[in-house]
Amino acid sequence: MPHCLANANHDQLCSDRAIILQYRHDIDGLRALAVLLIIFFHAELASVPGGFIGVDVFFVISGYLITALIQREIAGGRFSYAAFYIRRVRRLAPAMLCTLTATLVAGWFILPPAMYKEAAQSALTTVMSVSNIFFWWDTGYFSSEAYSKPLLHTWSLGVEEQFYLLWPAAFILCLRTFSRNGLIGALLIMSASSLLAAQMTLGASPSASFFLTPFRIYEFSAGALLAFCGAQARHQLTSNLVAAAGVAAIFYASVTFTSETDFPGITALVPVLGTVFLIYAGPQTGMNRAFSLAPIRYIGRISYSLYLVHWPVQVYYRLLFGRPESSSEIMVVLLISVGLGAIMYHFVENPFRKKRSGDFIWSAKALGVAAIISATAICIVSIIIQSSHGVPSRFPLYTTSLLGDLNTAIIERHKGVRDWTCNATTGSAESYFSNFDDCNPSSETSVVVILGDSHAADIYMGMRTAFPNLPIVQLTGNGCHLGKNTQENSFCAPFFSHWRNWLEENKSRIAAIVYSQSGGSLLQHRAGGIERPNSHILQQLISNLDDFVPDAVDLFFWGPRVGFNPTIDIAIMRSPDPETLRQYYHLSDFQSDLRLDQWLDNQFADNTATYTSSIRTLCDPYCPSITPENDLYVIDYAHWSPEGARNAVISLTAASPELAAIIEHLSLDLPKTH
Repeated sequence: MPHCLANANHDQLCSDRAIILQYRHDIDGLRALAVLLIIFFHAELASVPGGFIGVDVFFVISGYLITALIQREIAGGRFSYAAFYIRRVRRLAPAMLCTLTATLVAGWFILPPAMYKEAAQSALTTVMSVSNIFFWWDTGYFSSEAYSKPLLHTWSLGVEEQFYLLWPAAFILCLRTFSRNGLIGALLIMSASSLLAAQMTLGASPSASFFLTPFRIYEFSAGALLAFCGAQARHQLTSNLVAAAGVAAIFYASVTFTSETDFPGITALVPVLGTVFLIYAGPQTGMNRAFSLAPIRYIGRISYSLYLVHWPVQVYYRLLFGRPESSSEIMVVLLISVGLGAIMYHFVENPFRKKRSGDFIWSAKALGVAAIISATAICIVSIIIQSSHGVPSRFPLYTTSLLGDLNTAIIERHKGVRDWTCNATTGSAESYFSNFDDCNPSSETSVVVILGDSHAADIYMGMRTAFPNLPIVQLTGNGCHLGKNTQENSFCAPFFSHWRNWLEENKSRIAAIVYSQSGGSLLQHRAGGIERPNSHILQQLISNLDDFVPDAVDLFFWGPRVGFNPTIDIAIMRSPDPETLRQYYHLSDFQSDLRLDQWLDNQFADNTATYTSSIRTLCDPYCPSITPENDLYVIDYAHWSPEGARNAVISLTAASPELAAIIEHLSLDLPKTH
């Protein structure tokens, strides 16, 4: 009998039942399912709005395989930390370092300075295995900004690498400390604690719950428990039923979950348990044999390389050619991803894992030296890119000057919309309510209320500069549009409650409410990349407006703006002069936005609210990218600069005569339109 880990006191590790790490082709197939769900989700295929759960499938698989590997090596008396981590480096480092290098090289030609600087920061943190922490600080996984971050997907590598760093020592410590049942209990307690923490964090900080490792431990632990117990279904009927339930759970999550779903937390148990069921069912079920078919297994084998390349391909394609909308265009992007993934698997990932005469072609020493040199080079280059603010000298003087103006406008917009104080953000969640009275006019004054998300905050900024004497109350928050379920426990929930109460308590002094929000939140992605008005969210918006706006208070709905694709910084890079930039975004390029605008216009035609089309008011026929004075109009895809906000508010007020009369009465300083 092989020698077990000293002092482990667990004969079960030496039993045949515990030595369970036999190669299972169906797990390769499960990897294929996971990576395809992720890729389809990132391609915005309407049929898989919850495809992001593929990452959770990967986490369960990792927990299962790593724990089973450790058990087998302990049982054989062969486990060593050095060998374990060298194996992880051999498996992960070559393809990851190749992806980082290629992304930075391509970014030199494609990315504007701000994006290039951020790509360098994310490359640096990826090398350090903390990119999940970087993206937690920086952005949300489901935000519109995600498609400007070519290394966003490396967050999951950070989580996995942190798990690999801590798990072997933690698992072996538990083996030495607890009995078999005690260890199972410890794993269950750890899993339950992680799950509970993730669920509790969702309301206050959904980004932390999504990106940070402590809130994902239960997913790895689910696989680890399965491996430690050596559990596998024994009867054919049981196996088939469990496998069918597993597939059903994964597909249910992938087709019903959306970016609005509270996730991870309790909801993540659906794909997690689905994955556990499929592994538990064993390789002999009909479902698992289907996963073992050669073409599916091949996608599973290249899944790591495919995962690494697919997201930079998506981001760079969109920046160069716009969002792929037709089925054929989406298919081209998918095939490019699969092709590059296969190339990297065969020529980068696999060679470092090949053996000749029982020994690796690349020895541990050679692998370590190559990895250290490559990682150091990437870190040095990333630091240089970051310290030079994205190397703006790559571009002509006119472009560099305008990109500098863009950086200034971004900073000035933060001040103008009063981020972190009066506009609700994740950074102001704690202080928002204590600052509220200081943010708004005295309680004796008749006011105009600006209500909505960050796009409404732009309107506040424009109103403040266009009508400096107008008393304005700002009820805005990033992502807090009224198309949401305002009763759910979410980041916006306390702000919604506060705004509803304030509006009711102060209705006698409200002269008008101006509501606005982003258009992307009201659109639904359908097959072939087509976007249509999302009837469910739109009906919820109308219901919430009726609920929030007090009777006898005039509501003015300023419709959503177009969403620039590509964003303004890309347009600046491609425009040699102001006139080219002025004519960069033609109204005919925004059919989805126009359909939404028409739907809203029709819906509010017989409503007491007054709807004003921002698109038809501002786009004639080019949607404004710079002002008549050649100042930048927008700072990204739709948010206005301070000068753009002033111009837009003046134009939209002129298109809303009743609102203009109210403003003139309250402020007596209505400016002339351009």
